[in-house]
Amino acid sequence: MTLFVLALILFAIGLVLLAAPAVLNGQKALGSLIGACTILCAIVSMALSTTIYVNDDQGGIVARKFGPDLPANRVVASNGEKGPQAGTLGPGWHFGYWPWIFDLQQVDNMTIPQGSVGVVLAMDGQPLPGTEVFAPAWKSSEEMMDGEAFLSQGKGFRGPQLTVLTPGRYRYNPRLFTITPKPSLLVGVGEVAVIKANAGLRYEPKDGEILPVINGTALVPNGYQGIWKSALPPGAYNMHPDAYQVVKVQTTNRVYTYQDKQWAIKVRSKDGFTFPVDVRVSVSVSAEDAPYLVALLADPDKVVKDDQEDEALSILESKVILPLVRAIFRNVAESMNALQFVNSRTQVESSATSRMRQELLKYKLASEGIFIGNIDLDQSEAGKHLLATQTDREVAVNEQQTYAEKMRAEQARATYIKAQEEAEQQRNLASATYKVKVAEQQALAREAEAKGEASYIKITAEAKKEAYTALAGAIGPQGVTQLELMKLVAEGKIQITPQVMVSSGSLSDALAGTILGNNVLPLPTQTQSTTPTPMPIPIRK
Repeated sequence: MTLFVLALILFAIGLVLLAAPAVLNGQKALGSLIGACTILCAIVSMALSTTIYVNDDQGGIVARKFGPDLPANRVVASNGEKGPQAGTLGPGWHFGYWPWIFDLQQVDNMTIPQGSVGVVLAMDGQPLPGTEVFAPAWKSSEEMMDGEAFLSQGKGFRGPQLTVLTPGRYRYNPRLFTITPKPSLLVGVGEVAVIKANAGLRYEPKDGEILPVINGTALVPNGYQGIWKSALPPGAYNMHPDAYQVVKVQTTNRVYTYQDKQWAIKVRSKDGFTFPVDVRVSVSVSAEDAPYLVALLADPDKVVKDDQEDEALSILESKVILPLVRAIFRNVAESMNALQFVNSRTQVESSATSRMRQELLKYKLASEGIFIGNIDLDQSEAGKHLLATQTDREVAVNEQQTYAEKMRAEQARATYIKAQEEAEQQRNLASATYKVKVAEQQALAREAEAKGEASYIKITAEAKKEAYTALAGAIGPQGVTQLELMKLVAEGKIQITPQVMVSSGSLSDALAGTILGNNVLPLPTQTQSTTPTPMPIPIRK
């Protein structure tokens, strides 16, 4: 403004010098030159007075002092009206802004840090439709932040904008927009994010398409208004934290433990015994089924104070898991005696797991199983007495089994000794049998040998007889006898001096009998009696 006043003064001086050159003592040419230069300086000063400069890290907001009034319910001008203008001046020099018409305000740029989004609230624009709470999304945040484009042709709507600013630096008009940095959506490992969109387009089902509806809420494709049927996996997302309700659901395995006096599951058996049971339940939900669970329970992992338990529990545990576990174990216990329940832990776990899995299917949940810890039947005096009776029975049964085992051991020992004796007898019998067989074989061998010798003797006798017959046929019987006699004498088997007297027969006959194999030849011996006594004659074999 000062520069503009100086320009006016210079302009007046220049006009004076041009109009009255006599002021310079008649030097008309010099006066005209100085007047012209003064007017030129005034013009330059006038031009410089309309120039404004915006710093590099700021934006320029211009307010018009003169012009038509703004329409009702408008706070920012977009068509030359009085008041703050929608456009924002960038860094550098800008000309044509007369200081008596415009005022300039420099505003720092907005920086959105990493891990945050900029939530934008528009102060001016078209009113939102009655059913909408957020303005429709823009194609880009740059187009939305252009104030003139935002207000032209009714494109922009006042109120919260669905489009957010991603991390970075933005030049904006604070008279038109309010920007608030808020944390972006971060989905960690082991969980998914189920989105319930409160803004956006409404999904129109195609021909024949039926959307799943849970508790009156339909699961819609991602990007539309409603509960998205596909949960967001782990990662970072630049989403409006107020336009999208985020429900994080744990996808890792959940283990619910019920033990100690306060939480142990109390059951009553068929025979009237009441006792607590330590139970652990393993439950998991898949990423695909997480939206279904959210539609049923809103926020299953949200911890709230349970009215019945007077403890802080997650909604899933207080509304689903704990009631199911109690009902299942009580139903199982009512069908069994106390000792049967204690002795059938594996069967009880299997039955409870099967029932639990069937019930959890209604909530799209899975279970690895139900596991039983301690069964505290001995907490009551009746239970202690029952267990003592069971113990005594088991001791008696064990003693009977021990006695039976000893009896079986003694029987086995006796059987072993008997078997040893029988084996020894079998060895003796086998040895005797073998000896008999050996003796029989030896007898058979001797019999065969005797038969062979007899056959040999017979064959030899026959051969000798044949030889004798042949020899006798050649030299006569007397010659043969004499020949054999000579052989016997030569071998020393016959004495030359006779010991007996031959009363009848001849010597040749005796020798012939000896040769032919006669046992005894009747030869008379010398005796005093008239009847001679025969003497044996050696027979050659």
